[in-house]
Amino acid sequence: METIEYRKSKLLVKTIPKDTLLFRIVAKPIDDVRGVLLEDGTRCLTPNYNVFFHPNPFMGALSLKTYLQKDQNIVYAYKLKHDIKVIALVEPSKYTRRTKNSKSMFVKRCSTVKKGCLPNEGKWYDPCLSDTIIEKYPNIVGILALSIGDTAQMKRNLKKTQKLTKYFKYAKDARGISGVPELILHPLSTRPTKDVITHDTDLLENNYEQIARFGRSDIQNMEKFMEQHAIYNPDTYFFNYR
Repeated sequence: METIEYRKSKLLVKTIPKDTLLFRIVAKPIDDVRGVLLEDGTRCLTPNYNVFFHPNPFMGALSLKTYLQKDQNIVYAYKLKHDIKVIALVEPSKYTRRTKNSKSMFVKRCSTVKKGCLPNEGKWYDPCLSDTIIEKYPNIVGILALSIGDTAQMKRNLKKTQKLTKYFKYAKDARGISGVPELILHPLSTRPTKDVITHDTDLLENNYEQIARFGRSDIQNMEKFMEQHAIYNPDTYFFNYR
């Protein structure tokens, strides 16, 4: 694992390989690749535009059960189009997702970063990267981290569906938390330092592409997909597509 420097600290950077599988429950999948729709018909992507992915298609429903809306009923499967680099906030890193609560750090609460062209500011509980990291390392397009709340809810609900446990591979972080990590990615292959306004006709270099979709309760077909196409990669805690 390589490292980068930030204010005399060394941050761990993990390479996530091409064809890694990513899963996400979302109502508007086009937002995940082109940005949020604005009133004038264009779309907005900011330097800290974050898209949250899980390693398997079951994690979203189990970890976000109390937050999902009625229109969030589709699980989308993606795969990476190329190798990407992300900051690792799991062991052996001494930093975690909670580092966002500390002052003058490389990761901060998304509510404290510029909202730019987005209609709303980010959430206080989500991690965003500092301007310094974005400007100095535009090839760092994401974060690998554990969410305490999501992990706790997932573990409670997973007890009811034990047959799926083989798809839940745990990582640990410096807090002693053990759970399934998420990848928090920017849609673009090179993270921009300024807002990007996109139009429907623009060709974008995205980090990932959609390959399948499932009904949120269609466990049978999601299991079939994983059995046929997923190979676990212990270095990333995610699965590779075959």
